[in-house]
Amino acid sequence: MGLLSRIVRICQADLHGVMDHIEDRALLLKQYLREMQAAMASQQARIDQLEETVRTAQRQLTGYDRQLEAAEAELDRVVARDKDDIARMLIRKRRSLRQCVANLDDQIRGLTATLAEARERRAAQSLTYDALRLRVAAVQERSRRGLSLATSLGGGTMPWQLEPSDEEIDWELLQRKEALASGRGR
Repeated sequence: MGLLSRIVRICQADLHGVMDHIEDRALLLKQYLREMQAAMASQQARIDQLEETVRTAQRQLTGYDRQLEAAEAELDRVVARDKDDIARMLIRKRRSLRQCVANLDDQIRGLTATLAEARERRAAQSLTYDALRLRVAAVQERSRRGLSLATSLGGGTMPWQLEPSDEEIDWELLQRKEALASGRGR
């Protein structure tokens, strides 16, 4: 059984190695860009939906405020005429309208906070997208120029003696930020 599992493991490792050589890194990066664009479009659609919901809630709040002002004015007129039954009804209506205004105001505050968070996430996505787009452009430029590790080494410099490029540093920083963000609750 141990021999068979070793053979299976060797075949899997060999298959992964073949797949690594087949994959074109530039094409993978382009695919990541397309996926990020789709995610950003989805996030923007969510932001647009939240903005429309906030506008609708604000219009409703304005309508309730007008109804409340009208009820207050009517209540003053009815009380001045000693119409207690109508005044009681208007007081109930006014209390109900005040509760609706308070609830709607709370909803608007919650929606506004959610919208602000969504906008921040969208801005972060945009920065990440721009950084990845720059990385893809750098990779494409390198492949266009035909630069390889052997040609970039020059004289007698060994690979472990090279300073990392700015793109490599930015790429690692981007990966670490994404890993940190995904560990926080995404």
